[in-house]
Amino acid sequence: MDHPTDDLALLELLCSADEGRVPGELESSGPHENAPDAAVDIYGVDCGRLLLTLWRGRLHEVIYQTPAESGEDAARRNDRLFAHYGQGEGWNEILDNGFGKTYRGADQRRYALWSYVMDFMTFGTMEFHQVK
Repeated sequence: MDHPTDDLALLELLCSADEGRVPGELESSGPHENAPDAAVDIYGVDCGRLLLTLWRGRLHEVIYQTPAESGEDAARRNDRLFAHYGQGEGWNEILDNGFGKTYRGADQRRYALWSYVMDFMTFGTMEFHQVK
């Protein structure tokens, strides 16, 4: 059975601001709270919201605020997202703090965060992660 998260937009990190199109309604756009030279666009999608962070004219972070209805649906969504954003490389779990898990891409150029308490997924570049 299909789940709404099966249709989530898979975006390309580091694409130019003009290249990334999200199927959804732009709800707001504003400065990033921890990186004043970055902007965050928030889109409403069928199963929640996507937050896209643009920095230096490129997409550096995608946050999927799309909680799944079951653990099985969350695992399926996470597997799909990790496969896409890993670009054929693996992921290493770095930390589990009791609220979520932090991962690094095998190439050490990307990171992922899974807040299992809220069931939100974040994927981004280490370059941006270091400035925020």
